Amino acid sequence: MKIFRCLLFILLFVPSSFIIAQSQAFVFTLYGGLFLPSNIDFRSNYKSNSDLIWGAGIGLPMAPTLFATSDISYFNVKGLVDPSIDSTLKLEERFIHIGVLNKQPLTGNIFIRLSGGISYTTVKQILSSNRTPATTIEADKKLGYYGGIGIEQPLEQQGHLSLFADVIYDYRRSEKKELYGDFGGIRVILGIHMIMF
Repeated sequence: MKIFRCLLFILLFVPSSFIIAQSQAFVFTLYGGLFLPSNIDFRSNYKSNSDLIWGAGIGLPMAPTLFATSDISYFNVKGLVDPSIDSTLKLEERFIHIGVLNKQPLTGNIFIRLSGGISYTTVKQILSSNRTPATTIEADKKLGYYGGIGIEQPLEQQGHLSLFADVIYDYRRSEKKELYGDFGGIRVILGIHMIMF
């Protein structure tokens, strides 16, 4: 039911931005950075506090400083559970964000960025070893939310490229007994906007 509501939101929200976007820019985004998971067992399982996250997205103007945005990002990490039997644990997360981005002038040609919206996150944990076949556990299908703040600076006078840095918090809780807890976290990313006219 929640997925249906999410799709309904997209169908109602995005078409209006397409009408506005016909006379304005379409924004393509690439980014990467560090993801610090919120799960309390992450450090003990993977012997690390963070790992890399990367993603891509689009933006459609709704107003001069307001954009409807959507992006998808990927996070994968692997840990060695038992070296004696070469047992490994792998965590895979995929985040889909749908929301809004508000950019306001800060100083000179630097903008402050405020973003937020809903997220759909898939979580998969894979345990494997050289003695047993791989076992996969998936978290329950649920919606979450995200919010972030950052800065942005155009890289050229024509405004076709801009560099940005964001700190974004994702919240996504799994109630499944085998994979319980918060599978959101904080991401610190650096990215580039390619503005298509």
